[in-house]
Amino acid sequence: MRRLLYSPLLALVLLLECPISAAAEPPLPRRPAPTKAEQDLQEQARRLVNEGRIADARDVHLTLWRLTGSASDAFNVGMLSFRLHEFPTAAEFLTIYFDRVGTPEAPKIWVPPGFKDNYELARANFAEARRHIGALEVRVSEPGADVLVDGRQVGVSPLTSPVFVAPGQHRVSAQLAGIHVEQPIAVEAGSERTVWLVLDTRAKASGAAATAPAGPRSSKTGSLPGSTVARRFRTEPAVRWWTVGALAATSAALGVVGGVAVVKANAAADERQHAHRRVLAMSSGGCPGGGPACDAFTAADGDVKTMTGLAVGAFIGAGLAAAGAGVAAYVLGPEASVQVGSAPGALVTVSW
Repeated sequence: MRRLLYSPLLALVLLLECPISAAAEPPLPRRPAPTKAEQDLQEQARRLVNEGRIADARDVHLTLWRLTGSASDAFNVGMLSFRLHEFPTAAEFLTIYFDRVGTPEAPKIWVPPGFKDNYELARANFAEARRHIGALEVRVSEPGADVLVDGRQVGVSPLTSPVFVAPGQHRVSAQLAGIHVEQPIAVEAGSERTVWLVLDTRAKASGAAATAPAGPRSSKTGSLPGSTVARRFRTEPAVRWWTVGALAATSAALGVVGGVAVVKANAAADERQHAHRRVLAMSSGGCPGGGPACDAFTAADGDVKTMTGLAVGAFIGAGLAAAGAGVAAYVLGPEASVQVGSAPGALVTVSW
């Protein structure tokens, strides 16, 4: 009898709880209705796409993105940039799109029918774009710092997403309250690198010299707290090796020439001495009338002077070339940088 009494009550409670649970789940946010100006820009972009003017259409959608910041505008900028083979821009805006919209299984906003197909296409384009570019994970020791890549501001620390760049050498920097730190880094296609930048604001507050003017020649790399390593010159490794190697080879070649000249000068001195003895044996007055012995003495004496001068000049040149190689090795020499941030341990890099 109790089971029969409790069963209707339990069913009533479950029926009452179901509408309450459904009502407790808020609806997904939707994009506000576009204004007249936004509608005009959307229509202009569609017309440009139909005319094949993809770059112009992308710029219009970029203007819309700056006005609305919506996921759909980020999607359009990313997809059109992909068609233009501007892969860093495509990856940047498709990343924004994924972050704003969520996934087909767990969307963050209201999505229209056919969303899954567009999402999968965007994923495929993003994967293809990543094959052609690199990604930089930039981490700065202080929040609120301006982060720049190759002089272009890409955000404020902490960055929540990677910075996509073309393969090659890049300059990553951060600046805050007069402190400027810069780190050069090389990126390969399809790779992802992490850059640590340490802003020593404590040294600035205590009056220590911790400021580096912007620019590639006098910038500073991330370093241990309270210390910085200044770059001397930005040169390619091939230039460094060729410069130092050429000077060192020149020094060695001149040294060999000087050594050969010394040997020949000694041989000529011996010949001159023998010729001088023959001259004295023939006549005590020297070489007033000439003759073979006198001619041999004169020739040997000229060889001694020539080889001696050549040896002296070669050794001086070898010394100067060696000194030049040492100076070039110092000026163009290896650069060391030490970065310590929130990551465990320290990263030390030495490069030519």
